[in-house]
Amino acid sequence: MANIIVVDDDRVLRKNLAFYLKSQGYDIDTAESGEEAIKLATEKFYDIMVADIRLTKMSGFELMKNIMRIHPATEIVLITGFGNIPMAVEAIHSGAADFICKPFEFGSLLNRVEKILQKREKKVAPTEAKYDKIITKSQKMRLVLDLVAKASMTETPILIEGDPGTGKELVARAIHHRSSRKDSPFVMLECSCQDENRLHDELFGTWDNTESAYPGVIVIANGSTLFLKDVDQVTPALQTQLLRFIQDGFFTVTGRQSPSDKNQRIKSDVRITCSTVKNLKRLVTTGHFREDLYYALNLMPIYIPPLRNRIADVFPLVNHFLEKYGQKFEKQIKAVAPEILAWMQTYQWPGNVAELENIVARACALSNSEIIDESLIFPLPRDNQTQEPVRGTLAAGPGDEAGTLVVTLRDNQKALILKTLRQNAGNYTRTAQQLGISRTTLWRRMRRFKVEETVNST
Repeated sequence: MANIIVVDDDRVLRKNLAFYLKSQGYDIDTAESGEEAIKLATEKFYDIMVADIRLTKMSGFELMKNIMRIHPATEIVLITGFGNIPMAVEAIHSGAADFICKPFEFGSLLNRVEKILQKREKKVAPTEAKYDKIITKSQKMRLVLDLVAKASMTETPILIEGDPGTGKELVARAIHHRSSRKDSPFVMLECSCQDENRLHDELFGTWDNTESAYPGVIVIANGSTLFLKDVDQVTPALQTQLLRFIQDGFFTVTGRQSPSDKNQRIKSDVRITCSTVKNLKRLVTTGHFREDLYYALNLMPIYIPPLRNRIADVFPLVNHFLEKYGQKFEKQIKAVAPEILAWMQTYQWPGNVAELENIVARACALSNSEIIDESLIFPLPRDNQTQEPVRGTLAAGPGDEAGTLVVTLRDNQKALILKTLRQNAGNYTRTAQQLGISRTTLWRRMRRFKVEETVNST
Protein backbone atom coordinates (compact mmCIF):
# COMPACT_ATOMS: atom_id res chain seq x y z
CA MET A 1 0.00 0.00 0.00
CA ALA A 2 1.50 3.29 -1.12
CA ASN A 3 1.81 6.29 1.20
CA ILE A 4 0.47 9.56 -0.24
CA ILE A 5 0.41 13.06 1.25
CA VAL A 6 -2.04 15.70 -0.04
CA VAL A 7 -0.93 19.31 0.44
CA ASP A 8 -3.48 22.07 -0.23
CA ASP A 9 -4.64 25.12 1.69
CA ASP A 10 -8.17 24.58 0.37
CA ARG A 11 -9.66 22.62 3.28
CA VAL A 12 -12.64 21.22 1.38
CA LEU A 13 -10.60 20.01 -1.61
CA ARG A 14 -7.91 18.61 0.69
CA LYS A 15 -10.39 16.58 2.76
CA ASN A 16 -12.40 15.34 -0.22
CA LEU A 17 -9.32 14.30 -2.19
CA ALA A 18 -7.85 12.55 0.84
CA PHE A 19 -11.14 10.72 1.44
CA TYR A 20 -11.30 9.59 -2.19
CA LEU A 21 -7.71 8.30 -2.32
CA LYS A 22 -8.14 6.54 1.02
CA SER A 23 -11.25 4.81 -0.37
CA GLN A 24 -9.02 3.46 -3.17
CA GLY A 25 -6.79 1.69 -0.64
CA TYR A 26 -3.99 4.23 -0.17
CA ASP A 27 -2.49 5.38 3.13
CA ILE A 28 -3.20 9.14 3.18
CA ASP A 29 -1.87 12.05 5.22
CA THR A 30 -2.75 15.71 4.65
CA ALA A 31 -1.09 19.09 5.21
CA GLU A 32 -2.43 22.60 4.70
CA SER A 33 0.99 24.21 4.21
CA GLY A 34 4.41 23.44 2.82
CA GLU A 35 5.96 23.79 6.28
CA GLU A 36 3.59 21.17 7.71
CA ALA A 37 4.28 18.84 4.78
CA ILE A 38 8.05 19.10 5.31
CA LYS A 39 7.66 18.30 8.99
CA LEU A 40 5.61 15.19 8.18
CA ALA A 41 8.09 14.14 5.50
CA THR A 42 10.99 14.20 7.98
CA GLU A 43 9.13 11.62 10.05
CA LYS A 44 7.71 9.40 7.30
CA PHE A 45 8.47 8.36 3.73
CA TYR A 46 5.83 9.15 1.11
CA ASP A 47 5.67 7.44 -2.26
CA ILE A 48 3.74 10.34 -3.78
CA MET A 49 3.08 13.95 -2.77
CA VAL A 50 0.11 15.72 -4.38
CA ALA A 51 0.58 19.46 -3.82
CA ASP A 52 -1.03 22.68 -4.94
CA ILE A 53 1.42 25.11 -6.56
CA ARG A 54 -0.15 28.17 -4.90
CA LEU A 55 0.14 27.63 -1.15
CA THR A 56 -0.11 30.41 1.45
CA LYS A 57 3.56 30.87 2.34
CA MET A 58 5.70 28.34 0.48
CA SER A 59 4.96 27.65 -3.19
CA GLY A 60 4.51 24.13 -4.51
CA PHE A 61 7.77 24.48 -6.45
CA GLU A 62 9.68 25.37 -3.26
CA LEU A 63 7.99 22.54 -1.40
CA MET A 64 8.94 20.09 -4.17
CA LYS A 65 12.61 21.08 -3.97
CA ASN A 66 12.62 20.60 -0.18
CA ILE A 67 10.88 17.23 -0.38
CA MET A 68 13.29 16.03 -3.08
CA ARG A 69 16.22 16.86 -0.78
CA ILE A 70 14.64 14.91 2.07
CA HIS A 71 13.36 11.94 0.02
CA PRO A 72 14.63 11.84 -3.57
CA ALA A 73 12.41 8.82 -4.31
CA THR A 74 9.18 10.65 -3.51
CA GLU A 75 7.21 11.36 -6.69
CA ILE A 76 5.58 14.81 -6.92
CA VAL A 77 2.26 15.63 -8.61
CA LEU A 78 1.60 19.38 -8.79
CA ILE A 79 -1.91 20.81 -9.14
CA THR A 80 -3.06 24.37 -9.89
CA GLY A 81 -6.07 26.40 -10.90
CA PHE A 82 -3.96 28.65 -13.13
CA GLY A 83 -2.19 26.12 -15.30
CA ASN A 84 -0.68 26.62 -18.70
CA ILE A 85 1.79 24.80 -20.94
CA PRO A 86 4.93 26.77 -19.85
CA MET A 87 4.09 26.12 -16.21
CA ALA A 88 3.61 22.40 -16.88
CA VAL A 89 6.96 22.22 -18.69
CA GLU A 90 8.65 24.04 -15.80
CA ALA A 91 7.09 21.62 -13.31
CA ILE A 92 8.29 18.52 -15.19
CA HIS A 93 11.77 19.97 -15.76
CA SER A 94 11.98 20.80 -12.05
CA GLY A 95 11.43 17.15 -11.18
CA ALA A 96 7.65 16.72 -10.89
CA ALA A 97 6.31 13.35 -12.02
CA ASP A 98 3.10 14.93 -13.32
CA PHE A 99 1.06 18.15 -13.47
CA ILE A 100 -2.74 18.54 -13.37
CA CYS A 101 -4.99 21.60 -13.68
CA LYS A 102 -8.07 22.45 -11.63
CA PRO A 103 -10.84 21.62 -11.94
CA PHE A 104 -10.12 17.93 -12.41
CA GLU A 105 -11.96 14.68 -11.83
CA PHE A 106 -10.64 12.63 -8.93
CA GLY A 107 -10.58 9.61 -11.23
CA SER A 108 -8.16 11.43 -13.52
CA LEU A 109 -5.76 12.06 -10.64
CA LEU A 110 -6.11 8.43 -9.55
CA ASN A 111 -5.07 7.26 -13.03
CA ARG A 112 -1.96 9.43 -12.85
CA VAL A 113 -1.09 8.08 -9.40
CA GLU A 114 -1.48 4.48 -10.56
CA LYS A 115 0.68 5.10 -13.65
CA ILE A 116 3.44 6.58 -11.48
CA LEU A 117 3.37 3.56 -9.15
CA GLN A 118 3.32 1.09 -12.07
CA LYS A 119 6.31 2.83 -13.63
CA ARG A 120 8.18 2.53 -10.34
CA GLU A 121 7.37 -1.17 -10.04
CA LYS A 122 8.87 -1.80 -13.48
CA LYS A 123 12.10 -0.14 -12.36
CA VAL A 124 12.38 -2.35 -9.26
CA ALA A 125 11.11 -5.87 -9.87
CA PRO A 126 10.39 -7.55 -6.53
CA THR A 127 12.38 -10.74 -7.15
CA GLU A 128 13.53 -12.85 -4.21
CA ALA A 129 17.17 -12.91 -5.42
CA LYS A 130 17.46 -9.16 -5.02
CA TYR A 131 16.47 -9.41 -1.37
CA ASP A 132 19.78 -11.09 -0.58
CA LYS A 133 18.30 -14.32 0.83
CA ILE A 134 15.68 -12.73 3.09
CA ILE A 135 13.33 -15.71 3.52
CA THR A 136 9.79 -14.85 4.59
CA LYS A 137 6.11 -15.65 4.26
CA SER A 138 4.83 -13.36 7.03
CA GLN A 139 2.88 -10.20 6.31
CA LYS A 140 5.02 -8.20 8.75
CA MET A 141 8.20 -9.02 6.87
CA ARG A 142 6.49 -8.31 3.54
CA LEU A 143 6.03 -4.77 4.81
CA VAL A 144 9.74 -4.69 5.66
CA LEU A 145 10.58 -5.80 2.11
CA ASP A 146 8.38 -3.01 0.75
CA LEU A 147 10.48 -0.56 2.77
CA VAL A 148 13.66 -2.19 1.45
CA ALA A 149 12.48 -1.55 -2.11
CA LYS A 150 11.67 2.09 -1.30
CA ALA A 151 14.89 2.66 0.64
CA SER A 152 17.02 1.28 -2.18
CA MET A 153 15.76 4.03 -4.48
CA THR A 154 16.90 6.83 -2.17
CA GLU A 155 20.25 8.13 -0.95
CA THR A 156 19.00 9.01 2.55
CA PRO A 157 20.52 7.45 5.69
CA ILE A 158 18.68 4.33 6.90
CA LEU A 159 18.21 3.30 10.54
CA ILE A 160 17.45 -0.42 11.04
CA GLU A 161 16.17 -1.37 14.50
CA GLY A 162 15.40 -4.81 15.90
CA ASP A 163 16.35 -7.44 18.47
CA PRO A 164 19.65 -9.34 18.16
CA GLY A 165 19.53 -12.04 15.49
CA THR A 166 16.58 -10.65 13.51
CA GLY A 167 18.59 -10.02 10.33
CA LYS A 168 19.46 -6.32 10.37
CA GLU A 169 22.67 -6.82 8.39
CA LEU A 170 20.79 -8.86 5.77
CA VAL A 171 18.34 -5.99 5.32
CA ALA A 172 21.20 -3.47 5.01
CA ARG A 173 22.86 -5.64 2.35
CA ALA A 174 19.55 -6.05 0.50
CA ILE A 175 19.14 -2.27 0.33
CA HIS A 176 22.69 -1.91 -1.01
CA HIS A 177 22.32 -4.67 -3.63
CA ARG A 178 19.13 -3.09 -4.97
CA SER A 179 20.54 0.46 -5.04
CA SER A 180 22.46 2.38 -7.68
CA ARG A 181 25.62 1.64 -5.65
CA LYS A 182 25.31 -2.14 -6.01
CA ASP A 183 28.43 -2.44 -8.19
CA SER A 184 30.63 -1.16 -5.35
CA PRO A 185 31.59 -3.28 -2.32
CA PHE A 186 29.33 -3.17 0.76
CA VAL A 187 31.43 -1.81 3.66
CA MET A 188 30.60 -2.62 7.31
CA LEU A 189 32.00 -1.39 10.63
CA GLU A 190 31.07 -2.85 14.03
CA CYS A 191 30.92 0.05 16.48
CA SER A 192 30.73 -2.03 19.66
CA CYS A 193 33.70 -3.36 21.64
CA GLN A 194 36.03 -0.56 20.51
CA ASP A 195 37.39 2.36 22.51
CA GLU A 196 36.86 5.89 21.27
CA ASN A 197 40.31 6.37 19.69
CA ARG A 198 40.19 3.05 17.88
CA LEU A 199 36.67 3.69 16.60
CA HIS A 200 37.70 7.18 15.45
CA ASP A 201 40.60 5.69 13.47
CA GLU A 202 38.38 3.02 11.95
CA LEU A 203 35.84 5.63 10.88
CA PHE A 204 38.00 8.54 9.73
CA GLY A 205 41.44 6.92 9.33
CA THR A 206 44.90 8.01 10.48
CA TRP A 207 46.74 10.79 8.66
CA ASP A 208 50.16 11.12 10.28
CA ASN A 209 52.26 10.90 7.07
CA THR A 210 53.86 7.59 8.10
CA GLU A 211 53.72 4.09 6.67
CA SER A 212 51.17 3.17 9.35
CA ALA A 213 48.66 5.78 8.11
CA TYR A 214 45.52 4.39 6.51
CA PRO A 215 42.12 5.66 5.36
CA GLY A 216 39.03 4.98 7.44
CA VAL A 217 35.89 3.22 6.26
CA ILE A 218 34.29 6.54 5.32
CA VAL A 219 36.96 6.98 2.65
CA ILE A 220 37.05 3.28 1.71
CA ALA A 221 33.28 3.33 1.14
CA ASN A 222 33.43 6.31 -1.23
CA GLY A 223 30.77 5.73 -3.90
CA SER A 224 29.27 2.84 -1.94
CA THR A 225 27.29 2.02 1.21
CA LEU A 226 28.71 2.14 4.73
CA PHE A 227 26.86 0.02 7.31
CA LEU A 228 27.47 1.05 10.93
CA LYS A 229 26.49 -1.89 13.13
CA ASP A 230 25.43 -0.97 16.70
CA VAL A 231 25.54 2.78 16.02
CA ASP A 232 24.29 3.36 19.58
CA GLN A 233 27.84 2.51 20.74
CA VAL A 234 29.34 5.57 19.03
CA THR A 235 30.64 7.97 21.69
CA PRO A 236 29.27 11.54 22.03
CA ALA A 237 32.40 13.13 20.53
CA LEU A 238 32.29 10.84 17.50
CA GLN A 239 28.55 11.37 17.18
CA THR A 240 29.29 15.07 16.58
CA GLN A 241 31.85 14.29 13.87
CA LEU A 242 29.56 11.74 12.23
CA LEU A 243 26.69 14.24 12.17
CA ARG A 244 28.86 16.87 10.48
CA PHE A 245 29.92 14.37 7.84
CA ILE A 246 26.32 13.30 7.15
CA GLN A 247 25.26 16.94 6.81
CA ASP A 248 27.84 18.09 4.25
CA GLY A 249 29.81 15.04 3.07
CA PHE A 250 33.15 16.29 4.44
CA PHE A 251 35.17 15.50 7.53
CA THR A 252 38.09 17.48 8.91
CA VAL A 253 41.42 15.90 9.84
CA THR A 254 42.82 17.55 12.97
CA GLY A 255 45.25 17.05 15.86
CA ARG A 256 47.79 14.25 16.08
CA GLN A 257 46.38 12.53 13.00
CA SER A 258 46.56 15.53 10.74
CA PRO A 259 48.87 15.91 7.77
CA SER A 260 50.81 19.14 7.26
CA ASP A 261 47.53 20.98 6.73
CA LYS A 262 46.05 20.85 10.22
CA ASN A 263 42.49 21.37 9.01
CA GLN A 264 42.35 19.42 5.77
CA ARG A 265 38.78 18.72 4.65
CA ILE A 266 38.22 15.33 3.03
CA LYS A 267 35.14 14.56 0.95
CA SER A 268 33.55 11.16 0.51
CA ASP A 269 30.34 10.17 -1.26
CA VAL A 270 28.96 7.57 1.16
CA ARG A 271 25.43 6.31 1.74
CA ILE A 272 25.06 5.64 5.49
CA THR A 273 22.97 2.76 6.83
CA CYS A 274 23.14 1.75 10.47
CA SER A 275 21.60 -0.66 12.95
CA THR A 276 20.88 -0.82 16.65
CA VAL A 277 19.35 -3.29 19.08
CA LYS A 278 18.48 -0.43 21.42
CA ASN A 279 15.73 2.17 21.27
CA LEU A 280 17.63 5.21 20.00
CA LYS A 281 14.75 7.56 20.78
CA ARG A 282 14.91 6.46 24.41
CA LEU A 283 18.67 7.02 24.41
CA VAL A 284 18.01 10.55 23.14
CA THR A 285 15.68 11.28 26.06
CA THR A 286 18.28 10.01 28.54
CA GLY A 287 21.02 12.10 26.94
CA HIS A 288 23.10 9.17 25.65
CA PHE A 289 22.56 9.91 21.96
CA ARG A 290 22.46 13.23 20.10
CA GLU A 291 18.94 14.24 19.12
CA ASP A 292 20.04 15.90 15.87
CA LEU A 293 22.04 12.82 14.84
CA TYR A 294 19.05 10.62 15.64
CA TYR A 295 16.83 12.63 13.30
CA ALA A 296 19.55 12.70 10.63
CA LEU A 297 19.73 8.88 10.71
CA ASN A 298 16.01 8.30 11.19
CA LEU A 299 14.76 9.76 7.91
CA MET A 300 13.69 6.30 6.76
CA PRO A 301 13.50 3.91 9.73
CA ILE A 302 13.04 0.16 9.31
CA TYR A 303 12.00 -2.04 12.25
CA ILE A 304 12.46 -5.81 11.98
CA PRO A 305 9.98 -7.70 14.18
CA PRO A 306 11.24 -10.59 16.33
CA LEU A 307 10.73 -14.14 15.09
CA ARG A 308 8.16 -14.87 17.82
CA ASN A 309 5.90 -12.27 16.17
CA ARG A 310 6.21 -13.80 12.69
CA ILE A 311 5.87 -17.55 13.28
CA ALA A 312 4.84 -18.00 9.63
CA ASP A 313 8.54 -17.59 8.80
CA VAL A 314 9.70 -20.56 10.89
CA PHE A 315 8.95 -23.32 8.35
CA PRO A 316 10.45 -21.57 5.28
CA LEU A 317 13.52 -20.65 7.34
CA VAL A 318 13.91 -24.24 8.55
CA ASN A 319 13.74 -25.50 4.95
CA HIS A 320 16.28 -22.89 3.86
CA PHE A 321 18.72 -23.81 6.62
CA LEU A 322 18.25 -27.54 6.00
CA GLU A 323 19.27 -27.04 2.38
CA LYS A 324 22.14 -24.71 3.30
CA TYR A 325 23.72 -26.93 5.95
CA GLY A 326 22.83 -30.19 4.25
CA GLN A 327 25.02 -29.04 1.37
CA LYS A 328 27.72 -27.73 3.69
CA PHE A 329 28.03 -30.98 5.65
CA GLU A 330 27.27 -33.15 2.59
CA LYS A 331 24.24 -34.75 4.23
CA GLN A 332 20.99 -35.91 2.59
CA ILE A 333 18.62 -34.38 5.14
CA LYS A 334 15.05 -34.16 3.92
CA ALA A 335 12.97 -32.94 6.84
CA VAL A 336 12.51 -32.18 10.52
CA ALA A 337 10.27 -34.49 12.54
CA PRO A 338 6.67 -33.20 12.83
CA GLU A 339 6.77 -32.96 16.63
CA ILE A 340 9.89 -30.78 16.37
CA LEU A 341 8.13 -28.47 13.91
CA ALA A 342 5.13 -28.30 16.24
CA TRP A 343 7.44 -27.33 19.09
CA MET A 344 9.23 -24.73 16.94
CA GLN A 345 5.93 -22.93 16.41
CA THR A 346 5.42 -22.55 20.15
CA TYR A 347 8.95 -21.61 21.21
CA GLN A 348 9.58 -17.91 21.89
CA TRP A 349 12.93 -17.73 19.99
CA PRO A 350 14.78 -15.23 22.21
CA GLY A 351 17.75 -15.45 19.82
CA ASN A 352 15.49 -14.96 16.80
CA VAL A 353 16.55 -16.19 13.33
CA ALA A 354 20.18 -16.54 14.44
CA GLU A 355 19.12 -19.01 17.15
CA LEU A 356 16.97 -21.01 14.72
CA GLU A 357 19.85 -21.19 12.24
CA ASN A 358 22.23 -22.35 14.99
CA ILE A 359 19.87 -25.15 16.06
CA VAL A 360 19.36 -26.43 12.51
CA ALA A 361 23.07 -26.16 11.68
CA ARG A 362 24.04 -28.13 14.78
CA ALA A 363 21.42 -30.81 14.08
CA CYS A 364 22.59 -31.13 10.45
CA ALA A 365 26.19 -31.51 11.57
CA LEU A 366 25.27 -34.34 13.97
CA SER A 367 22.61 -36.09 11.89
CA ASN A 368 23.14 -39.55 10.45
CA SER A 369 19.65 -39.91 8.97
CA GLU A 370 17.29 -38.14 6.60
CA ILE A 371 15.08 -36.87 9.43
CA ILE A 372 16.08 -34.57 12.29
CA ASP A 373 14.40 -35.81 15.48
CA GLU A 374 14.42 -34.72 19.12
CA SER A 375 17.69 -36.53 19.88
CA LEU A 376 19.52 -33.87 17.83
CA ILE A 377 17.87 -30.88 19.51
CA PHE A 378 19.72 -29.93 22.66
CA PRO A 379 18.02 -28.33 25.70
CA LEU A 380 17.39 -24.69 24.92
CA PRO A 381 17.73 -21.62 27.13
CA ARG A 382 14.66 -20.28 28.89
CA ASP A 383 12.72 -17.70 26.90
CA ASN A 384 12.60 -15.18 29.70
CA GLN A 385 15.78 -15.00 31.77
CA THR A 386 14.08 -12.87 34.42
CA GLN A 387 11.46 -15.48 35.28
CA GLU A 388 11.66 -19.05 36.55
CA PRO A 389 9.11 -21.03 34.53
CA VAL A 390 7.59 -24.20 35.90
CA ARG A 391 9.09 -27.24 34.22
CA GLY A 392 6.79 -29.00 31.79
CA THR A 393 4.06 -26.34 31.80
CA LEU A 394 2.86 -23.62 29.51
CA ALA A 395 4.27 -20.16 30.09
CA ALA A 396 2.76 -17.08 28.52
CA GLY A 397 5.03 -15.12 26.21
CA PRO A 398 4.75 -11.44 25.34
CA GLY A 399 1.96 -10.88 22.86
CA ASP A 400 1.16 -14.62 22.79
CA GLU A 401 -2.26 -15.43 24.23
CA ALA A 402 -1.92 -19.16 23.71
CA GLY A 403 1.24 -19.42 25.79
CA THR A 404 4.63 -20.80 24.91
CA LEU A 405 6.42 -24.04 25.74
CA VAL A 406 9.65 -23.37 27.62
CA VAL A 407 12.75 -24.95 29.22
CA THR A 408 13.76 -28.15 27.36
CA LEU A 409 12.45 -30.12 24.41
CA ARG A 410 11.65 -33.06 26.71
CA ASP A 411 9.46 -30.88 28.93
CA ASN A 412 7.95 -29.24 25.87
CA GLN A 413 7.05 -32.60 24.32
CA LYS A 414 5.40 -33.71 27.54
CA ALA A 415 3.37 -30.51 27.75
CA LEU A 416 2.45 -30.71 24.06
CA ILE A 417 1.28 -34.33 24.39
CA LEU A 418 -0.74 -33.47 27.50
CA LYS A 419 -2.37 -30.48 25.85
CA THR A 420 -3.24 -32.42 22.69
CA LEU A 421 -4.63 -35.38 24.65
CA ARG A 422 -6.89 -33.06 26.64
CA GLN A 423 -8.06 -31.32 23.48
CA ASN A 424 -8.99 -34.74 22.06
CA ALA A 425 -10.59 -35.98 25.29
CA GLY A 426 -7.92 -38.67 25.69
CA ASN A 427 -8.39 -40.16 22.21
CA TYR A 428 -4.96 -41.62 21.33
CA THR A 429 -5.62 -42.03 17.60
CA ARG A 430 -6.69 -38.40 17.05
CA THR A 431 -3.84 -37.17 19.28
CA ALA A 432 -1.22 -39.13 17.33
CA GLN A 433 -2.60 -37.86 14.03
CA GLN A 434 -2.58 -34.26 15.24
CA LEU A 435 1.03 -34.58 16.47
CA GLY A 436 2.11 -36.22 13.22
CA ILE A 437 3.37 -39.43 14.85
CA SER A 438 2.18 -43.04 14.98
CA ARG A 439 -0.02 -44.35 17.80
CA THR A 440 2.86 -46.64 18.88
CA THR A 441 5.30 -43.70 19.07
CA LEU A 442 2.75 -41.71 21.08
CA TRP A 443 2.29 -44.59 23.53
CA ARG A 444 6.06 -45.04 23.91
CA ARG A 445 6.58 -41.35 24.63
CA MET A 446 3.69 -41.25 27.06
CA ARG A 447 5.37 -44.04 29.03
CA ARG A 448 8.74 -42.29 28.86
CA PHE A 449 7.31 -38.96 30.08
CA LYS A 450 4.86 -40.63 32.53
CA VAL A 451 1.99 -38.88 30.83
CA GLU A 452 -0.60 -41.64 31.25
CA GLU A 453 -1.00 -41.31 34.99
CA THR A 454 -1.18 -37.52 34.65
CA VAL A 455 -3.97 -37.77 32.07
CA ASN A 456 -5.86 -40.35 34.11
CA SER A 457 -5.67 -38.16 37.19
CA THR A 458 -7.21 -35.14 35.44
